[in-house]
Order: sequence, then structure tokens, then C-alpha cells
Amino acid sequence: MNELDWKQPALVGGVIAGLLSVIPGLSLVNCCFCAWLLVGGAVAAKMLIDRTQRPVKSGEGAQVGAIAGLIAAGIYLVLSLALLVFGIGQKFTQDLLNRIAGSSGNPDFQEMIQKVIEASANQTPAQRLVSALPGLIMFAVLFVGFSTLGGLLGVALFEKRRDQPPPPPPQYPPGYPPNYPPNPPPQSGGPGGDQGGWPSA
Repeated sequence: MNELDWKQPALVGGVIAGLLSVIPGLSLVNCCFCAWLLVGGAVAAKMLIDRTQRPVKSGEGAQVGAIAGLIAAGIYLVLSLALLVFGIGQKFTQDLLNRIAGSSGNPDFQEMIQKVIEASANQTPAQRLVSALPGLIMFAVLFVGFSTLGGLLGVALFEKRRDQPPPPPPQYPPGYPPNYPPNPPPQSGGPGGDQGGWPSA
């Protein structure tokens, strides 16, 4: 994939997947088969197809999707750690857990959710960081896998040139292309004539 212009497609796909996966509310879409990661990988593959003259192979789509996943994982880790340290989005998470607990008719489950909310509220930023870091790293690894799958899906969906027949070979008029050997000169025949050469003057 060295000759392909993969940098901008991978960057755009990674930014899309990383930002949408960390924004509170929008990140819930990832509950459906890590949808934002599939979208980011597919966007990277689509941009690569649009910027390439020849058909893009499935392996190249997977590669650009994997690179987009690495970029998305980096964005996700940095922004998630910042949100944890400064407590941004914590209220959204607590409200979401309260809704989940309220919709459940199990008192034990509701009590467990309440303990989780209270424990999270009493943690210092450093404690929140340490407790969440293993999960964040696990999600970052998943980012690469699902973005790679998104790149494969992008090639399968958007690369149509592989179904087209190859162009016909060029048709040259007589005497072309340049340096093409010309037709041999005619031989003169008959008694007393030159054999195998140009006619005599």
C-alpha cells in the first residue's frame, strides 16, 4: 500500500471513529457492534478508493481501516482520560445508570447500580483514572479490530471497478508505434534482374 495515498483517508476515518466513540450520548451507538468504528473504517476505505486510479484490494482496505483504528484508539484514550480526570460526562453516566436501574424491577440490581454511582462520585480523579485505564486499553484494542473490518466492508461496498473488463489493447496504424520495424522492401523478379535487393536504377 506504499504507492497509495492512505494518510488522509486513515486520518479522517480515525477522527470520525475516535470522536464519535467518546462523546457522551453519541458513544452509545457503539453498543451496536461498535458501529462508529465500522463507519470510520468504511469511510477511510471509500476515500482511498476515490483517490486511487486502480482498483483497491481487500487487503489494502483492511490496512487503511487498521491505521484508522489506531488513530481512533489514540483519540479515544486521550479524550477519555481527560474526561475522567476533569469529571466531564460523569453526570451523564450517572443519569444513564439511574434510568437503567429505574427500568429494572430487580431491587438487587437497583441497589448494585446505586453503589456503583456512589463509589464513582466519591473517587478522586487519580482513582477514576486507575480504575478505568484497563477497560480503556481493552476498548482501544477492539478499535483496531472493528476498524479493520470496516475497511474490508468499505472495499466490498464501494469498489466497483474490479467488476469492469480490462481496457482493450491500443490499435496502432501501420508503421506505428515508433521504432516498429517497417515492411521489407519488395524483391525484383525475372530473368537477369536483381535478386533480393532494391530495383536498379
